[in-house]
Amino acid sequence: MKKIVLKVSIMCGKCKSCIMTTISKFHGVVSITMDAEKSTATVVGDVDAVLIVKALRKKKRPAEVVSVGEPDKEKKEEKKPEPSKPLPSCCTACKAVVVWYDEPNPCSIL
Repeated sequence: MKKIVLKVSIMCGKCKSCIMTTISKFHGVVSITMDAEKSTATVVGDVDAVLIVKALRKKKRPAEVVSVGEPDKEKKEEKKPEPSKPLPSCCTACKAVVVWYDEPNPCSIL
């Protein structure tokens, strides 16, 4: 078991869900914790940090490894998480851009 802390760009709810689904597809993941204010993702389990970063980069979510170590086993007390401000539904990095060229007559014979 390892505790991996990754620095990822969490701009909106769509970014967060994409990162969560990408990480959760790995076999051996026990828990995933996201902190939008610090822009970090904490993964606990038997997974390789390099493979997680590689999969996130394929999904256009740049990530870097902050630390890899043993999980904290002495934290048995559950603290109530403070309510954080909600993320916007979609950011400019997630939106699809459509470009339309309107030419009057592309095939013209002179």
